[in-house]
Amino acid sequence: MESIFLEKKVYNLAGSLKERLKELALILERVTKADSLQEKSALLDEESKVGQFFSRHPKFLGLQVFLSEKERYLFKVLVVIDQAEHIVQYSKTEQKSHITHLVNLLNALIPVEEFYHQMGGVLGYHYTSLQLLQELQEEAKVVTQESFYPPVGVDLTQDSRYVRESILEGILHLGEMAELYPVGGAADRLKLQDEKTHEGLPAARLEFLGYTLLEGMIRDLQAREYLHFRLVGQQLVTPVALMTSYEKHNHELVQEILEQAHYFGRPSSAFKLFAQPSVPTFTEEGLWCLKGPMELLLKPGGHGVIWKLAKQEKVLEWFLSQKRSKILVRQINNPIAGTDHGLLALFGIGCKEKKAFGFASCARRVKTNEGMNVLKQKVQAEGICIALSNVEYCDFKKRGIQDVPLRAGEPYSIFPSNTNILFADILEVSHAVDLLPYPGKLVNLKPMQFFFPGGESREAPVARLELLMQNIADAFEVQVEKPLEEEARSNLPTFITFNKRCKTISPTKKEFVPEAGLVETALGCFYDYLKNCRELFTEECLFSLPSLCQEELFLKEGPSFLIRYHPALGPLYSIIGQKIRKGSLSDGSELQLEIAEVDIAHLQVEGSLIVEAKQIMGHYEDGCLRYSHRVGRLYLNHVVIKNKGIDREEENVFWKNSIARREKCFIHLEGDSEFRAENITLEGDITIVVKDKERVTALMQGGELVLIHESLDERPPYKAYTIDNERHICLIT
Repeated sequence: MESIFLEKKVYNLAGSLKERLKELALILERVTKADSLQEKSALLDEESKVGQFFSRHPKFLGLQVFLSEKERYLFKVLVVIDQAEHIVQYSKTEQKSHITHLVNLLNALIPVEEFYHQMGGVLGYHYTSLQLLQELQEEAKVVTQESFYPPVGVDLTQDSRYVRESILEGILHLGEMAELYPVGGAADRLKLQDEKTHEGLPAARLEFLGYTLLEGMIRDLQAREYLHFRLVGQQLVTPVALMTSYEKHNHELVQEILEQAHYFGRPSSAFKLFAQPSVPTFTEEGLWCLKGPMELLLKPGGHGVIWKLAKQEKVLEWFLSQKRSKILVRQINNPIAGTDHGLLALFGIGCKEKKAFGFASCARRVKTNEGMNVLKQKVQAEGICIALSNVEYCDFKKRGIQDVPLRAGEPYSIFPSNTNILFADILEVSHAVDLLPYPGKLVNLKPMQFFFPGGESREAPVARLELLMQNIADAFEVQVEKPLEEEARSNLPTFITFNKRCKTISPTKKEFVPEAGLVETALGCFYDYLKNCRELFTEECLFSLPSLCQEELFLKEGPSFLIRYHPALGPLYSIIGQKIRKGSLSDGSELQLEIAEVDIAHLQVEGSLIVEAKQIMGHYEDGCLRYSHRVGRLYLNHVVIKNKGIDREEENVFWKNSIARREKCFIHLEGDSEFRAENITLEGDITIVVKDKERVTALMQGGELVLIHESLDERPPYKAYTIDNERHICLIT
């Protein structure tokens, strides 16, 4: 194949970034004022670079006839942004194949042209990228009239009437909620692969605690819906929209997860998938990266595209058509975000206070790759404006922010962490998109492998223009006289909550490497999950548990105890503490409760106790889950479990719930059924299956275990959920 990029000089882009920006600014100004594609194309024809390119490479003039009008325009854009000679190849002997590759290349840019049309399409995308590259390379603070302060918000770590009321508001208003999940990230650092094909997989396919991250988010959602049902008696099917991408077949694989799981017992119409555009990547010199000959290396444009795309693809309209007015946003790679009351309180405050937008936050570790929530003050000619906002870690220096601890020697920052857990009012955020379609623009150079003309592959710092979904909050700034006064902050249409870090964020962003530690790994998230379980069982359930071993011993020997439970058991700790009261787990023991309705008191576990209910939150009608009292139930009072438990000599992967056991006590409830045991020891390797419409009671007779089977008649739920005068949720028999 004859190449047009073999001369060495084309690798060195003409002029500095500053000179190229000045030149592009004039072109961009003219093109964005044009009313039609034809007019834009004609304006580019007037550029000397276009004429010179076709003079040097007349063969490409003949190819124009094979291109659509939009494709011809995009080809000229590549020329004026100095990428055509680097990217495009020509072969007379393989002209047909070459035309196909060229058309594919240009078609890959059409979604970029359309999505970024308000900044000038592909031309504006490249210009903005160069601007941000220049700021990054200058390594100097951008001169603005902005200053940043730690935000003030609602402390969810302290029990108070306001927090309890907020939780209740969250539960009672769930019928107004839709959920929005950005699941399309590249997740390159996870290095997740298909075991058979070894192809890269998206984060949604990562298995954590025995199910995919996507299933975990739906389990959390259904647990909240089930709590709403138990308290109010209303059936809810919350609409869920998932922003996917075409990276690593993400869109197809997410659809596959939903289909294989039969939509998790929900109607398929309760889900809506929409794919974000993939955008060109570039080197620190502004040279576009390739995946192969005439194939651009494209990556998702950051989760900040979600708002404009949701409006453009009528996702917001879809929510409104189902009588939903609020959105809860969760990031796929943070499995513990649904722990206890954090999401319900966030949602409740947003509804109760009629806020436009909200952040769930927590303590932020210093010197980590996490953004921070800030109160931004901006001085303008019209006056002083403030807004709750976010600054990403790669922009700290540019914004003049020092990443320092709250107090000397402490591990946590003066600013709280951005967690990508958000509340949004649909109408308000729809209006914000019109004001700020491309929030939080940044470039962040990271090492990446890419193809270079001439057939070689190399690794170098690579970036793309990224948008940040949390920075849509910048559109909600308000003008004030005295920005740091309490009155000014309380009048903001936005708000922020603060919770314990281990209940709020523990991301699964990268593969575990021993020398790099647990932070941002699935194993580290599992460690935080066990911390939460220990808090729950010791402080709420009054259990005696082994201490959670230090990280070094945890990595070497595994966890000192294992607890795993379905979120519908609560999800509120205060509810679980009423269902499970007093007991103990001996060192190395395991308790797994895949069930919602239990009454457990004075339970001692030495080994493994695993309980699974087939119907956890209700029964199924036409393949769809219907919340009801037809569930599996467990009653244990003064019961001792004794067996050999987990086989620690096997290669157990605890965070995946892939565990070998020497013995276990396994109780399986097949449907609307119940198992009861009182004042008894269940010893050795035991499996007890309770059939649908059956109650099994375990007794000891003559030193032998006897199981009494009887039919189960209709009866009220185990315990009724009520609200007392102090706004506690109480369970009564």
